Amino acid sequence: MSKTASMRFVWRVPFALCVVSMAALLGACAHPSPPDPGGAKSWVVENVANKTTQELYADLIAPGVFERSGSKVIDGYTVESGNLRMPDKSDGTLVTVRSADGSLTAFIEKTGTRGVLRVNDKGVSTFTPEPYFDPALDDSLPDPREKVATAPVDSVTEEPKVVDVLLGYSRTAAEQVGGDVNAHALAQIETVNLALRNSLVSNVSLKLVGTQVIENNYPVAGGTLSQLGTIFASGISAFEPDLVYGFFSGHPDDTATGWAYTGGRNGIGRSHSFAAFRHEIGHNAGSSHCNDNNTNNYRFGYNNGKTATIMCGNSAPYYSTPALTDEHGLPRGNAVTADTARVWRESAQRLSSYAPTFDGERMALVSLGRRHTNYLNLPVDGASEAGFVTLSSAQGPTQLISHPAGGSTRLTVKAKDKNGVERDVYLSGMRVKGDCRRTPINAYDVCQYPPESLNLQLEFNPDDNRSLPSGIHNGVLKLQARNRNGTWVKPISVLISVSK
Repeated sequence: MSKTASMRFVWRVPFALCVVSMAALLGACAHPSPPDPGGAKSWVVENVANKTTQELYADLIAPGVFERSGSKVIDGYTVESGNLRMPDKSDGTLVTVRSADGSLTAFIEKTGTRGVLRVNDKGVSTFTPEPYFDPALDDSLPDPREKVATAPVDSVTEEPKVVDVLLGYSRTAAEQVGGDVNAHALAQIETVNLALRNSLVSNVSLKLVGTQVIENNYPVAGGTLSQLGTIFASGISAFEPDLVYGFFSGHPDDTATGWAYTGGRNGIGRSHSFAAFRHEIGHNAGSSHCNDNNTNNYRFGYNNGKTATIMCGNSAPYYSTPALTDEHGLPRGNAVTADTARVWRESAQRLSSYAPTFDGERMALVSLGRRHTNYLNLPVDGASEAGFVTLSSAQGPTQLISHPAGGSTRLTVKAKDKNGVERDVYLSGMRVKGDCRRTPINAYDVCQYPPESLNLQLEFNPDDNRSLPSGIHNGVLKLQARNRNGTWVKPISVLISVSK
């Protein structure tokens, strides 16, 4: 069975509406003005949880007008994206990921400005311009395990395909993006999906299936590509992704901002660059840079002299396609020599078939030395009495109960450090069912009214793991969601990447 589009929707966190402009807000708080796009600056937004997402980015996108084309809630994160229409009719993009605690990760791209806005849950805000990314630099290799697909146009699948992606981070890369790797990862994935929508590619999309953090940093160089299967082995085992991409924080042996296998499944890049990510994923799809020799091959990006697509110049948020024109009336591609949109359409089947359809649900819990909670939302499928159990009594309860004692469950996960030494990591788990009270994960007591969803809450608390040595520890927790009678069962694979 092929993978098709799916989404786990969870409760939307209401943010209080406010009509105060960001500039007025900052002035009233006597903090520095919003940053000059030419350099990295910081400021503070007070009472950030009560600010709308628009208030947090408004001054940075001006004078652009945001035209939203995507909005969804994924495991507690509100993800929105769309184009910025500038007065000169040029295109930019905006991708925002708002967390339940009010923090924000936003990728902003417009003429003269490209960078990352990060607002944490305390309102501390930074805008970091993206360093120059040279899209012409040699940054791809042929995948040694396969040849680039050469499927004809009539092989394009009609059924939308979903490409499952694991995004891995070195510890320094995770710290560089603010610690919330799930927010950063969702934003990176959305940059590609937005570019695909812009380029009229409707039969394929990317889906984040998990994140993993490791202790060591690696060079962004061609040789690292072949090591990803070992570097992120735990994440690959837990999540069974189609594509694997690693973010690293800068290494003396870096040879480019990103690298990828052309027509393959592996890519790597520096964590501060979203321009590099969507470019390298374009290589995975099977596309190359500019067709400088004007050869009779459409697997290239396009520069029309005014605007340049993602694979050739990377000044506009489009994969090359002859179906569109830019603000100057010039084409964004050529049917014979530059049509990366066609490459994507023809590669949908391959890209979504590196791993089998995943049986169950996936969840990542990442914590870098602080208390952190993550949630998984499941449809109840008509089961009025359901909960969660482990597969081993060494990890936690293996049977459902009707009258729970206490409000949480202690779970034990075997996790390895960078040297492969295994230790116990302790988590706290609770079951949340509709509007019912929170209970241990294996409680199945019936609510007064039938709930619409069953939610798993997992928390890592450093205070519960004081004997854990320093460093990142990775481990996998296998759970089942099931009802009392066993007529409904859903496997769950949880990857933890934690440090005390």
